[in-house]
Amino acid sequence: MRKTVLVPVLKTLCDAHLAKDGSEQEATDTLTLGARAWDLCGSHAKNFGLYLVDALGAPEGAAGEPESTGEQSPVAAECETQGGSQDANESEPVPSVMVAGEIPGYGWETAREAVRNLGYEIVGRADDSTVLLILGEGGERNGTKLRDAFERGIPCMDVRAPGRFKEAVCAGELVGGDPLPEPAKVVRSEMSTRERNRVIRVWARQNGWPNLPVQGRVPMNVRHAFELAHREPVQGKAAAA
Repeated sequence: MRKTVLVPVLKTLCDAHLAKDGSEQEATDTLTLGARAWDLCGSHAKNFGLYLVDALGAPEGAAGEPESTGEQSPVAAECETQGGSQDANESEPVPSVMVAGEIPGYGWETAREAVRNLGYEIVGRADDSTVLLILGEGGERNGTKLRDAFERGIPCMDVRAPGRFKEAVCAGELVGGDPLPEPAKVVRSEMSTRERNRVIRVWARQNGWPNLPVQGRVPMNVRHAFELAHREPVQGKAAAA
């Protein structure tokens, strides 16, 4: 007489699928960083591998670059860059740009993705690698970046005109040469509460709070930081003995 015995089979599930939507997808790879480890399916393992290579660079002795996922970013799908990007020279620093204000027709992260796809890093304050200031709507209110550009002689690319930024992305080149405006003074009495909150949000996303919600109350610590950044220096103050 034949007897059937049911043996439970344990499956290792993908941690990324469980965290995202609770779905159960069998894991095929394990990602280990220090003392922590994650079980991942093939697609998530490939994606996380690409993120690590993009952030840290390929390890020495690697057989080759990881395979592409085949997915296009929103910017790449909108406009194929003419000429393509050249292989980065590891001996040279990556050029960086500052972005002041909102770029017409682009979301906050989409505009920055477009800049990165052209081979630039984005910095909040100018340094020795900074080669351009991209000036968007409201950018004249960011006195810190305007002063950085003026003091270091960094060229300005004014993209407040509709289509200017998109044309540069499609051409594959960001070029300066536009006049650098004077920093605008932010005066409380000249703005409504709504307008002032909009100005603070634009400033905050450029200076350490990139995930600040577009609606709702502006946190007190963000308001305080904005006030400190735009406070006029006291003239003629006696130095302490």
